[in-house]
Amino acid sequence: MPTREGMRGLAEEIVGSYSDRVAGIAQLRETVKLDLKGFQDSRTAMAQELSADLAKSVADRKAAVSTQLKELDAAHNAMSREMRADLNKGRQTLAEDEGKRQSEAREFMGELGRAVAEGKAAVKTLLGEFDSSHNAMSREMRAELTKGHQTLAKGGRKRQSEAREFRGELARTVTEGKAATQSLLRNFSEVQAGARDEWQKLTATMQSKRGGVAVAVKPPAKEAVGITSEAATLRNQVFQYLANHPDGTKLVKLEKEFGVARIKMARVLKDLMGENKVEKRELLYLAI
Repeated sequence: MPTREGMRGLAEEIVGSYSDRVAGIAQLRETVKLDLKGFQDSRTAMAQELSADLAKSVADRKAAVSTQLKELDAAHNAMSREMRADLNKGRQTLAEDEGKRQSEAREFMGELGRAVAEGKAAVKTLLGEFDSSHNAMSREMRAELTKGHQTLAKGGRKRQSEAREFRGELARTVTEGKAATQSLLRNFSEVQAGARDEWQKLTATMQSKRGGVAVAVKPPAKEAVGITSEAATLRNQVFQYLANHPDGTKLVKLEKEFGVARIKMARVLKDLMGENKVEKRELLYLAI
């Protein structure tokens, strides 16, 4: 902790050095003023030098630009003279080429006119020859067509006669088939009845041998007839109908024609196809 004497000595020292500090600050001010003056003088001199250099540079650039503009004008004038000369030369060349092309065009048109005249003459000749050939061909075709009509008429009458004969033979065959089928059915019924009687006799004999005890014996089942008279008749009628319609007939039309159910008519057609009497082409049935 400072003492009273120490503080007094410090105060006296500060007071005693005040004048020195004031003198030092005054001297520092003078020094700074001189430095600022010297800096201002240097800045002014530098500005003057820069202004002189800039003026000289601008003058030099103006002179250079002026020289370049003069050179550019000279080059432009020279180029213009060359281009005018080339343009005049090109016009002369175009005029010469145009005259040559017109001459060639006149020659081409002349040749084209001759070629067209020759072509017209050739076409006229060809048309005349074509008319002659066409007339001759038409006469030949009319003659052949007339001959073909006559041949077709004869052939049609012959086919109609053959068709009538075939239908007659087919009707006789169908009648004979019906009679044979009915005979076979009668014979089968007689055989079946005899077999049933014999079975009943066998049942009675066996019952008596067993001491009167009845034995449940089933009679032999009736064998299914291959085809009934009605079915055979329907098949023959359907075949006859298809034979009379050679272009073919659809199933729905056959149903309406014979008034039977579709499933029954389909079974009849299937049997006929199995016997190779009928064939199916898409939706049509045809007699073979």
